[in-house]
Amino acid sequence: MRASAHPPPSLAFDWIMAVLALVLMGGVIQDGWAHGHGLVDQSFLTPWHAVLYGTMVLNGIVLGTIAVRNAMHGYPVKYALPFGYWLSLAGVVLFALGGAFDLWWHTRYGIEADINALISPSHIWLALAGAMIFSGPLISIAARFGPRSGGWRITGPAILSAAALLTLIGFFTQYAQPIGDNEESIVIGRHEPQTGGALYSVRADGTQETRLLTIAGGDVWGAAVSPDGKRVAFRVSSGKDPASDIYVAEIDGTHARRITHSGRHDTQPSWSPDGKRIAFISIPAGTSGNYLLQMIRADGSDLKTLISNVTETQFPTWSPDGKSIAYQSRNGLHQQIAVVSSAGGPSQWLPATSGGVQPAWSVRGRLAFVTPDGMISTTDSTGARAREIVRGGAMPAWSADGESVAYIRDAGGDSQVFVTALSSGRSANVSQLAGLDASRPAWTLRGDLIFTATGRPVPATTFLGLAYSEDANIIESIVVTGIALLLIRRWRMPFGAMTFLFGIFAIAMAFQSDLFYEIIAAVVTGLLADAAIAILGGRARAGVGFYALGFGIPAILFTLYLIIARLTLGALGWPPNLIAGSPFIAGFAGLLIAFCFAPPLRSGEAEAGT
Repeated sequence: MRASAHPPPSLAFDWIMAVLALVLMGGVIQDGWAHGHGLVDQSFLTPWHAVLYGTMVLNGIVLGTIAVRNAMHGYPVKYALPFGYWLSLAGVVLFALGGAFDLWWHTRYGIEADINALISPSHIWLALAGAMIFSGPLISIAARFGPRSGGWRITGPAILSAAALLTLIGFFTQYAQPIGDNEESIVIGRHEPQTGGALYSVRADGTQETRLLTIAGGDVWGAAVSPDGKRVAFRVSSGKDPASDIYVAEIDGTHARRITHSGRHDTQPSWSPDGKRIAFISIPAGTSGNYLLQMIRADGSDLKTLISNVTETQFPTWSPDGKSIAYQSRNGLHQQIAVVSSAGGPSQWLPATSGGVQPAWSVRGRLAFVTPDGMISTTDSTGARAREIVRGGAMPAWSADGESVAYIRDAGGDSQVFVTALSSGRSANVSQLAGLDASRPAWTLRGDLIFTATGRPVPATTFLGLAYSEDANIIESIVVTGIALLLIRRWRMPFGAMTFLFGIFAIAMAFQSDLFYEIIAAVVTGLLADAAIAILGGRARAGVGFYALGFGIPAILFTLYLIIARLTLGALGWPPNLIAGSPFIAGFAGLLIAFCFAPPLRSGEAEAGT
């Protein structure tokens, strides 16, 4: 038997494991992308999880094969892997156990969304296991090569390992990252619904607009007018409660009464042609999955379930004869319109609607839907072919005579109700509610429109929104600068190391938010950091040079974020003081991290006489 020592280290093995670390992180990113883009439902067994756990298995196969081979060559089991890689193998085992826990958790509590997915105990477990797997090459290189070592051949595995760790931390804190999900609602000042909706009516020529109904503490959304034009159905949620219910009121908004009490998110009502039943979608409140297409009588009796899907099911609409209901769902990776009998049974996909969403049936049997490029098209009940009728719009609704289409379109930053007369092609903005977002218009028999509208204060301009923005700024500065300075302090970084590190991080974060233009800021920051390191040489790793990098990296990164967002989107919604001061806040956070690596205070000499 060999002496109790680890097998000889190998740069080739370090490189293999570093690449596999990035491959596994890629599996995490693609699964996160699928969650964030509505491609994961109430099933744990998805192709995205297959890729994620497949990349973990690949790491395990390589580590396990090396361990077995070395044990067969006489190494004790505890020394069968090169130094640092037992932690990686333990991470693989922990990841596998975490996968089983994740399966149980999703079965018990459903598929989480938004921040809930990132804070889920099973996902935190997997994150810890991933960090253990990623750390192997970093530990291995650090144990063998000192501060004088440099070049891609030697430090490359450590750089790749650090990139995987940085991306993992960024992924699980993306709710507080300027380039992540937080960007959409806070940093660049995009609008998000913040106040309760109300029910409105307006004539098709845009006159006599009236607010019909508000519910104190409630959000009113999704108007649907009964065929006789006497009643309107809509969904109401209360305060911050994710649950909602279907209500029915008189057409003038009076005598509103609740007809569902499921404790779920009941929404998107649609009247049957005879006016006796309402089809709607029911989803677990606060999570995704288990989509139900249900029917109920207008008095709240006789609840029936037509479809129970783990895939997304949205926007039911009745055929003119009442025998079928069309709805939006996902066929493979793409949205598509399907039709099911109102008596129940299997659904059929409409071929010409691939990628289509938000169906709406007309009294003449034409089915309107929104195409992947944002156009409104129509098809017949067979779905054999489609033709475009409106260039740009969402949530189409047919007039009673089938001659006009109402829909939602952006108008100066607000979503408004437009009407297009199909015979002339003329379009008009009929809602014109400044500062409000209109949604889901519905026609009355007399040719008026009922719709809901939601107020939209800009969170980026509120005190709390600005505070959250600075929190995101500080957190990203700590995360990015901490990993970068770890490498800079420990080795002589080759040119391109920082560009690679920041670029991988930015690409991963952008895939979660679709804000790909922000990659430019990260890459430019990386190039400037690489240039500074090359110019400073050994001074980059200590003293003023090291502190300058600690301050400069996050300050430049956040400055470029703001510049590119301003050039791309036109406005940030921030006051000048915040724009000017935020890069300094980022820089100071990075400088404090630099102080942690190299304290600026000298060590005291031993006191005399002690």
